[in-house]
Amino acid sequence: MTARIGTMSIDGTPISEADLARIEAEEKLHSKQQRSAVRVVAASSLDADDCRTLLSVLGLDLSTVAEARAEMKRPAPKRPRRHRAA
Repeated sequence: MTARIGTMSIDGTPISEADLARIEAEEKLHSKQQRSAVRVVAASSLDADDCRTLLSVLGLDLSTVAEARAEMKRPAPKRPRRHRAA
């Protein structure tokens, strides 16, 4: 099986398109988990200082907090209704 080469790694070895897709999917999942962690920390913090400290300990920066806030403001996608058979 041959794979098309997408790009080169830091050490000069080729990275296939399949590996690039996997890497992008992992990064997307990691970002989603970080935004979820921000929401959990914010909900369980005692005050703003406690929240800042916990976010710092977890390594979550201001950009991650901003992404989580923006995600919370977006309306959830509506699911289509199922029609019952008569």
